Amino acid sequence: MEFGNTASIKFVVIPILTVLFLILGVRKREKILERIGWKKDTIIMIVKTLFLSLGGILVFIALLSPQKLKEEEKIAIQGSDLYVLMDISKSMLAEDTYPNRLEISKKELKEILNNLKGDRVGIIPFSDSAYVQMPLTDDYFMAINYIDAIDSKLISGGGTELLEALKLANNSFEKTDAKDKNVIIFSDGGERNPEILKYVKDNHIKTFIFGVGTDEGSVIPIDNGFIKDNSGNIVVSKLNDNFLKELARESGGQYYSLNNLNTGNYQKLIADIGKLDKTSQRDEKLNIYEQYYQYPLGAGLLLILIGYFLRRKEKEGEYV
Repeated sequence: MEFGNTASIKFVVIPILTVLFLILGVRKREKILERIGWKKDTIIMIVKTLFLSLGGILVFIALLSPQKLKEEEKIAIQGSDLYVLMDISKSMLAEDTYPNRLEISKKELKEILNNLKGDRVGIIPFSDSAYVQMPLTDDYFMAINYIDAIDSKLISGGGTELLEALKLANNSFEKTDAKDKNVIIFSDGGERNPEILKYVKDNHIKTFIFGVGTDEGSVIPIDNGFIKDNSGNIVVSKLNDNFLKELARESGGQYYSLNNLNTGNYQKLIADIGKLDKTSQRDEKLNIYEQYYQYPLGAGLLLILIGYFLRRKEKEGEYV
């Protein structure tokens, strides 16, 4: 026998307070009867207190969900392996999307994780360089914690080294013997790079790309104002998605827009991922339990009711 809901131990205060108030009420009533000259029936009071206390304890035990392991079952989990390549260059701080491009990307990625089932996900932030922040895992709760930690200061510099991020993802796929290599990219674009196109084709990497930002663009805030060019003019960063669209198309993937008017394209991505071959297979153990909470719950409520409604007929100077 074990308890399946130990988190509810904090609610022990509820039955304790309930029983305490009931007992205090009984004692208060007894004192009133004593003042008007009626006798106290100590045995009845003890029985009443015992029933209320024991009932409260049983209700608390029921809250802990007592259970017994019935059987163990192995279930096969199938899914895809996905690496998320998150652009954290300075341009991703532009505020043409609210609150900025990086934050809206993180929010969209969380929506993706909330809708995945069985797929393993890894995260690679990139800027002037790239690194594996989180290897492939199906622990989406842990992944969301990693997403919260992403900011533009993780990597110094403001460039966009997408090729290095792709190489890291590819090396990780090869270490896990993945048959298919799928990456999700969040970026505001960059100059056309034939080397990247050749790399994804040679290594059979399929890219699903979110182009983050707007055609109008925005300035890039920094601590002391805004980023300026060599001539001292304030730089306006615009979405440069021509190459991103080409990369998605040539790799056999898809392109999606991400800005304040297009924040639901994660649903299209989920649908596209659902069409992928589920090459990641693993077994997970599922424990099946027999639940017994209903027995202490029923007994506890019954004892509380009996104790609460336990009454005597009072006469002056005696109980009958």
